[in-house]
Amino acid sequence: MVRIIYDPEHLVSLAGEQNVSNISEYVGAYVRILAALQNNQNFRLFVHHQAVFQWLKNFSVRYPQGTFVFEMLDAREALRQKWGVELPDELRNEEILESGLLELDLQPQPGQSFEDLLLSHFYAPLFRAKSFPFTQLPQLFASIDEERWQDNRVHPLLERTLHQRLEAWKNKARSAEQRQFIEWFAANPLDLQKQLMAFHVLRAYPAIGEGVLGEIYPILAAMKLQLQDLAVDENDIPAVVTQITYQLNAYQPKFVEELGALIAQVSGLLWVEFETLEKLLLAHPEWVSPAIVDQLEDKFESFSRRIGKRLAALRVQIRPAKPQAPDMQWGVVQMLDWATNAYLPYQAWCSAQERFDKDLYTLGDQFSEWLVNNWHDIHANSGRMIFNILPDITPELNNPQRVHLILVVDNLGWSFAETLRDLFQEKGFYLLGAQPYLAMLPTETETSKKCLLSGAVGYTAIDNSTYKGILETGWVPYLSNDNVFRYISDIGKLNQVETLDARAYVVNYLAVDKVLHKSKDEIGMAHSKHVHHLLEELVENVAAFIEKHSLGDRIHIHVVSDHGSTQIPTNMQNDVDPAFFKQSGFDARSHRYLEVSDERFAALADNLKLDCFFLPAGDYLLPANVLCARRANRFLPTDKDVFVHGGVLPEEVIVPYMAFEPATVPLQNLTILLKNNEFRYRLETIDLEIGNPNDAAVEQVQVSALNGNVEWEFEPITLLNGKTKNARQVTTRFRLTSLPEEQTTLSLRVRYRCRGETHAFDIKLPILMRKIVEEKSTSVFDD
Repeated sequence: MVRIIYDPEHLVSLAGEQNVSNISEYVGAYVRILAALQNNQNFRLFVHHQAVFQWLKNFSVRYPQGTFVFEMLDAREALRQKWGVELPDELRNEEILESGLLELDLQPQPGQSFEDLLLSHFYAPLFRAKSFPFTQLPQLFASIDEERWQDNRVHPLLERTLHQRLEAWKNKARSAEQRQFIEWFAANPLDLQKQLMAFHVLRAYPAIGEGVLGEIYPILAAMKLQLQDLAVDENDIPAVVTQITYQLNAYQPKFVEELGALIAQVSGLLWVEFETLEKLLLAHPEWVSPAIVDQLEDKFESFSRRIGKRLAALRVQIRPAKPQAPDMQWGVVQMLDWATNAYLPYQAWCSAQERFDKDLYTLGDQFSEWLVNNWHDIHANSGRMIFNILPDITPELNNPQRVHLILVVDNLGWSFAETLRDLFQEKGFYLLGAQPYLAMLPTETETSKKCLLSGAVGYTAIDNSTYKGILETGWVPYLSNDNVFRYISDIGKLNQVETLDARAYVVNYLAVDKVLHKSKDEIGMAHSKHVHHLLEELVENVAAFIEKHSLGDRIHIHVVSDHGSTQIPTNMQNDVDPAFFKQSGFDARSHRYLEVSDERFAALADNLKLDCFFLPAGDYLLPANVLCARRANRFLPTDKDVFVHGGVLPEEVIVPYMAFEPATVPLQNLTILLKNNEFRYRLETIDLEIGNPNDAAVEQVQVSALNGNVEWEFEPITLLNGKTKNARQVTTRFRLTSLPEEQTTLSLRVRYRCRGETHAFDIKLPILMRKIVEEKSTSVFDD
């Protein structure tokens, strides 16, 4: 059969041989029709010219009736053929043309109706639902395109279709409140969205909810709407913000427990809520604790990017627990763990708050004594000396696909590592790992930095005298390429590099050291604030270098330091007599160490070892014998609040090695294993193994129990490097429970920070609970 369809309005335009638009195309169409008739094939032709249509009618009389079918195409038929859907009887040609439906290239899904197709395209896919999508309100309002919906109003077809769908939804409503809600939506969806924003906030303030929203509030409250993901724009609800501000300002908690209750109560959706709570904490610094700041962070999760620095400022105020004395029998790993997780956080807090604790110098001296007593073993076998850093990363430096930037930040103690991590995160570079290393003794630049850059085990083992010579010549025999290292003497010269001709650029950065040796009065601000500005400038220059050379994912950033430093106030007791060391044979190199001639060194009284450490030149591979001051002692007077180094306190000796790179892969959740899973209803110790499967390091790992019958004490993990695991023993009390799930499952919530954001997930671990005493009577005794 041959179908000839007359389409004078060009409602359908098909490619090639199925169209005849003018008289010149008649002959070709005639030939194609004859071929179809001879081969007994069906054929369809759209004709847009009236004369051609008439000629084909005349031609058809030569053939039996039914061979040809002639049709007149209208908009309805054109749309039906194009979309392949049934059209409603009331749909008129004029409406189709007026709405431009024939120009739309839509592909209906199987079983999709004309109305669904229309509403999905012109309004939102959720309008395909057979009932009002109460469970998807945030998505529904997010899909509203005000300008497009306004344009739709001029088309009666679209208005009628939307009205019919809303009426159908209203007829299926399950309650009077749902019907009222749909009527509000039909009348003004954007106004209803603002009312929902207000209600979403005011649910946390029921006492003022009805007063602000009137009769709308109880109707919405009765519906139990799911609004967790509804975005709130404070500019759309000014009256609500004002009333809540009044209420918050009237509340003055007297105890931290009352503040915790207030944090739990607020909506967490308004900036004024955060600012009010922050002001209360700043006014009561004794209330600031990890738990209260975590609670604040969780409540205002939607503001995470805005409040990051302000939460960090609050965390700085948290007074860490005063460290217990270290065990002098510990190995290197345990002692460094104590120093970085207990001693140094407390020492940094004391320094920042200018609350110097004399007991801290005694604790630090125990670390110092441990280090000096075990120096030869640690130096030879620990792998945690500063000269181990570059050899450890040599395999990476030999990778021709990478460009390495090694930042040598003079006098960057371990306590500044967190600041540097945050600054790199802001630029999109994430911490892969941080490890503490031990500087050389004495902790001064000439000795430590040259051992760091050369990999030499001591100062007298160094062949070259300059940093440039050490790096660009000294490493040639040990690396696969002669052009591995390029030395840059200061950060300003880094961006003068025009061509990358080396695999690793080593930048010497002295600005931090210079500032720490000046008093607060000289620099005009707190040392920590000035150091933050200097490190910010360093990171800016690094980012500019990477962008200039389009390094992208090829860059690998390393941060190292030669030593740290400590603050010793003028009024802190000094047990050495500086006047004694003004004699010939003593050369005071700094406040914290001096060089001693062989004659003087041999004649020193042993009781001086109570106040100084003796470092013989031969044992420590030094050019001269050295005395290092113990505790807060110093060989030169400290008359201002400057930082000094050269001694053996942890803050002088322990330096960070940090590695950063751009994030290129998604994060995986941490792994949690129970080493033992059989427990009794009593006080138990749980052995947990927390692993980090990511390349990036994670921080502030906290694990809490969700079981209602479990009391849980977990010590947070400050830092968990990539591809490593950490064992934790958790003191736990299991209580009797009637819930079957709590008898067989330990539910945990794991929370951690990575790449500047907080992540959390829940995990269920199978356990076997046994009774304290098991008898035939099934009696249970739990003491």
